[in-house]
Amino acid sequence: MSIFSRPPVTALCLGGGGARGFAHVGALKAFEEAGIKFDICVGTSVGSLVGSLYAMGISTSKMIEFSHALELKDIHGGSLLFPSPSTNIGEAIRPLVGDADIKDTKIKFAAVAVDLVTAKQVIFDSGRIVDAVSASCAVPIIFKPTVLGDKHLVDGGLLNNIPADVCRMLGADVVVTVDVNPTRGQGTSELKVVDILKATLSIALKKASESGYVYSDVVIATDTSQFSSASKEGYEIMMQRGYESAHAKIAEIKRLFNKRISKFKKH
Repeated sequence: MSIFSRPPVTALCLGGGGARGFAHVGALKAFEEAGIKFDICVGTSVGSLVGSLYAMGISTSKMIEFSHALELKDIHGGSLLFPSPSTNIGEAIRPLVGDADIKDTKIKFAAVAVDLVTAKQVIFDSGRIVDAVSASCAVPIIFKPTVLGDKHLVDGGLLNNIPADVCRMLGADVVVTVDVNPTRGQGTSELKVVDILKATLSIALKKASESGYVYSDVVIATDTSQFSSASKEGYEIMMQRGYESAHAKIAEIKRLFNKRISKFKKH
């Protein structure tokens, strides 16, 4: 039996990037305007946060309103000596998603985290959205791990920053990926602890992002290198760049979708 004996399953993969995730919102706006819809959405870190809103059917206009109102200081206190509760992240989106379970989303959704106890990837495809997002976004040192049962969960970007392979695992035939930090991996000549930590994380995230490109059919790479992953400054520009990057790929995405549909009809 041909794989095209059914309509092709489409998936959206949203990678990590901290505050650079504002660019994800812009990309979603471009998809929304073009009438492009996905059957699956998988995200890591901030990609899980924005992805959860998309999967719940929340419009980009509401996401933009949320972006305007969001204060990062309410999520993280700014001290590396005193990590903030990762639950702050889930609480930030609670006004939009409430206590909804992942099973309640309009389309299939999954978030990726890492369990420090087992050093293995954890895929959230059930359970409360606020818990999954808190865990997936819990950058070590900056946030305390999310403790669920015997699991101590942190940012999924440590192992899988662009989880296109998880989209495939969930049944996707076509995967469109949005990478909001394609210039990651830069080192540093500085010897300050903060600079060393940033460079170390950036290098690790580059390695954890490589397979995402392999498993993607289309990658929308938005250059946000002039902005910080820990600051809201320039968020409107990041949203605009995300929109422009996605808009430039709309024709390619539609051709790919139509090509797969055409193959399905032939069978």
